[in-house]
Amino acid sequence: MTRGASGLGSLSLQLTRSRFSSREGESWLYLASILAFAVCSGLALTVAGGTWMFVNRWQHPTGLLAEIVATDPTYKAMPVFYVVLAGIACALLLPSMVGLASAAAVLGARGREKRLSALRLLGLSSGDVTRMSLIDTLIQACIGCAVGALAYFATLPLWSALSMQATPIAPGEMTLPPGLLLLVLLVTVLVGLGASWWGLRQVRISPLGVARRSSRPGLKAWRLVAFGGILAAALVVAAALPLGTSLLPWMILGTILVSVVLAINLVAPWFLQLFSGLVAKSPSASMMWAARRIQANPKANWRQASGIAVLSFIGGYIAMMPITITSKGPEAIQTFAQEATWDFTKGALITLGVGLILTATSVLITQASAVLERGEQSRAMTRMGAPAGYLVRVTWIETLGPLLVALVLGGGLGTAMARPMAAVASSLGQNATTGPAVLSSVMLAGLVLVVAALLATLPLQKQVLRVQERARD
Repeated sequence: MTRGASGLGSLSLQLTRSRFSSREGESWLYLASILAFAVCSGLALTVAGGTWMFVNRWQHPTGLLAEIVATDPTYKAMPVFYVVLAGIACALLLPSMVGLASAAAVLGARGREKRLSALRLLGLSSGDVTRMSLIDTLIQACIGCAVGALAYFATLPLWSALSMQATPIAPGEMTLPPGLLLLVLLVTVLVGLGASWWGLRQVRISPLGVARRSSRPGLKAWRLVAFGGILAAALVVAAALPLGTSLLPWMILGTILVSVVLAINLVAPWFLQLFSGLVAKSPSASMMWAARRIQANPKANWRQASGIAVLSFIGGYIAMMPITITSKGPEAIQTFAQEATWDFTKGALITLGVGLILTATSVLITQASAVLERGEQSRAMTRMGAPAGYLVRVTWIETLGPLLVALVLGGGLGTAMARPMAAVASSLGQNATTGPAVLSSVMLAGLVLVVAALLATLPLQKQVLRVQERARD
């Protein structure tokens, strides 16, 4: 008999309390999921707040910007350019934010299957267990979003130390109106619920409590064809765009950049499947096992590295274009150019910093979840005689392999996409100076980030291996 919504909610809360009394890492996963939603929502509100600030400054110029616009109306395009760049930054970070929220919603998937199987044995219907899982995700997402909103408001005063457009940032400028703030939080929660619902569609739990995962068919080569078509069209259109003071070409360029990022996420799992199939023939046992793990689910392995790919793409793009402002004209314009000369550098570093935080959180929780979910397999391999170092090597190979693909694809395509803009800037006498250093720093930071996440999960791996199941048999 199907329970009411209130009954399912009460049962969900009881199961949540029992997870914190479990010694199998369930409480850690629950808190990690809340942390991921908090980071995702907090950064989403911050990025949206920065864009909101630039929109308001465009519509209501103040200070030195208002003075130069009054002096030379052609400079009305300057605040528009800031809005476009902020929008592009939001769009480029959006896949990483969605990926983090999705990862948070499906943390501990295998443990969830066990709980749902037990509930089916108790007589709950398939619809009941689906609703209970969604209620569980909703609780985590709401708590995480509340924490993220508090962090967003707490960090607003810190932005006053930064200036953009030759004007210090006032905390009130980055405060979103209530409607927009609630919209950002609602989208974050809906993304989590959607990811949880989709994850449940991959599992069929019979009334006897048997969980059957649907098979994952191999990825097809059409992904490579689609990627080639998108990339060719992007390069042609980007080279033909008349970049100037008009808003439309910049909007088209932003759409092109986002399309390339989505194309990378489309083709990269296919590349991983192809390469892992070749590596699986290696005589090395650790290489073979790591390759077969990747080959079994290349999409999941790519999700860990997709954030690094986006950061490398942004870094590669910045490396090819000038990120300073130079101008000649009246004194007000020269003063503005001097005080705002590092605005693009600041914006690029903020975007990369947000991306690094998103990626760090995603890699950490994904690795920890994988350690816990593969606990039975790891313990079985240890009892069969596999040394602990063998399990560590497999994990490192499985993680660093997709990372290398992400660095090459992201950095290479970002550099290629920036060539048209770099050519326009070069014709005006402006050339990239600090860009290559930014790209190198991003790649190094991404590598250090993943290595740190792997090291952080080593104690958890040892704890999992020490668990003794069925000790009373």
